Amino acid sequence: MSKSCPSCQAEVKKSTDTCNVCGWSFDEQPQKSAVAVRPAARPKIPAEVEVAIDIDRTGSSQQFAKGIPLTSDLILHQLEGKARKVTCRVQTHGDIDEGQHPILVVEDAGVDQALEEIKKITYEGGGDPAEHHLDGIEHLLDTTPWSMDPSKSRAAIISFLTADSKPATSGASPSEIGQKIKDQGVLLYLVCQLTPRFHELVDAADGLMFEISNEPKAEDLQVIAGKLAASIVATVGSGATSPINPDNI
Repeated sequence: MSKSCPSCQAEVKKSTDTCNVCGWSFDEQPQKSAVAVRPAARPKIPAEVEVAIDIDRTGSSQQFAKGIPLTSDLILHQLEGKARKVTCRVQTHGDIDEGQHPILVVEDAGVDQALEEIKKITYEGGGDPAEHHLDGIEHLLDTTPWSMDPSKSRAAIISFLTADSKPATSGASPSEIGQKIKDQGVLLYLVCQLTPRFHELVDAADGLMFEISNEPKAEDLQVIAGKLAASIVATVGSGATSPINPDNI
C-alpha cells in the first residue's frame, strides 16, 4: 500500500513517516483550524543541478512568448528551492535551412540571470512548419560541459519546442539521439507540441514530455515543476543515472 506526499506528490509506502523524495514529515499535520498545508522545513540536498535550456527561437514560438519564460521561471525556482545549487546554460536554435544555427545565450549562470536572458529572447524567421529541433538538442548535449558525477550533481536538458522537427543533419534518428542522452546520464524534459518524433526521442531517453502553452494554468505548471524537481532530486540523492517513473511521482 502507498500514499501520496502532500509536498511533492511522490508515492511512498503507507508505513513511511518521512517522504524519501522531499523530506516531508507525515507527523507534522496542520491544526484543525489551519487554512493550508505548509511543507515542513528541510535542508536542501547537498548537490548541484546542471540545467541546459534549449529554446526554439523561430517565429512559430512567438505565440508562446509569454508561456516560455513563465514555465522556465517556475521550474527553475522549484529546483533552486530543493538543490544546494542550480547552474544554468541557455541556448536558442532555429531552422538551419534558414541560416539559424544554435546560439549560446549564457552559460554557468544562476537562476535569476538565466531567466533574465530567456525574457530577452526574440522569436523570428523560419519559413517552414518543421524546424531543426533535433539538431538543437543534439548540439546542446554535445557542447555542454557536464560534470558527469551523479554523486555530486545531476544534469538535465529542458527544451521548449514548437511544431515538428526536421530530421537531424547528423543523420541520427530521434531514438538514437534519445539513447545518446540516456547513455550520458542526462535527464530530458520537452515542453513542446506533441509529435511522433518527439515521442520517439523522449521514449528513447526515458524522459518526460509536456504540452507547451502560451497561457499555462498555474496548477499545471506546479505539477510539471513538481515532477521535474522530484525526478531530478530523487536521482541526485540516489546517484542513479535515469529519471524515476513519472507515474510514481
